[in-house]
Amino acid sequence: MKANATYIEQIAIPAHLKDVEQEHNVRILLAVESGSRAWGFESANSDWDVRFIYVHKPEWYFMIDRQRDVIEHMYDDDVDLAGWDLRKALSLLKSSNPSMFEWLASPKVYFVDADFRRRIDEVKAMFFNPIKVMYHYNHIYSGHDEKYLQKEDCSMKRFLYYLRGVLACRWIEQNESLPPVAFDELVAAVVNEDSIKASIEKLIQLKKSGTERDLHVIDKELMSYARHWADVYNERIDSFRPDLHKASTETLDSIMRDITMNRMNL
Repeated sequence: MKANATYIEQIAIPAHLKDVEQEHNVRILLAVESGSRAWGFESANSDWDVRFIYVHKPEWYFMIDRQRDVIEHMYDDDVDLAGWDLRKALSLLKSSNPSMFEWLASPKVYFVDADFRRRIDEVKAMFFNPIKVMYHYNHIYSGHDEKYLQKEDCSMKRFLYYLRGVLACRWIEQNESLPPVAFDELVAAVVNEDSIKASIEKLIQLKKSGTERDLHVIDKELMSYARHWADVYNERIDSFRPDLHKASTETLDSIMRDITMNRMNL
């Protein structure tokens, strides 16, 4: 039986993050929820997918042998922790990694260093590549269609992943920015039909009251809607070529230097 969600999020997760800091001698800069709990359609038995960015002491970055730049822990209370070192995180931001952008935009934040947040918020839009990120969401929904949606009754989780990828492509085409992480905000922004919105809301409520493996026959109108827009973006994606502006990495280098050197005073 899962522990109370309030206890997990307010007591257990902060304690786990402190343990990580002590065990690995790092300082956490940002810790957020990722996946279905951040999107707003978690099931009753969903894990907590906590993602974080951390910084080592300066001397760690001057070792001859390259060190592991990822920290991972899975706890018995269904909390899955995975973190990236600051240098890795900034490198991924530079390359417009969609997961990195989603971490930075997560609506469920467990901890954030105010200076890190300010510095990142000032520059992150400079490194967003809408072409690359649209391909990411296209790949997600295409993969889910091939693997999970070929039967009449399919996993609600997988269909919602599929639909989220499709709607994310609509947002990117219209706005050339990161889609809202919260799924209800994304739906409100890009779905115009009231009947489709109602079907999505009904499906989300069914998923939240069930388990991760529950199957459901998706409403025909909703499935038709999702497949229509999936087909549209399968065709449009190769011609989606907005103007891109290459940003200097000097700002990221400055963040790396300043935050790393600040650890000397801790």
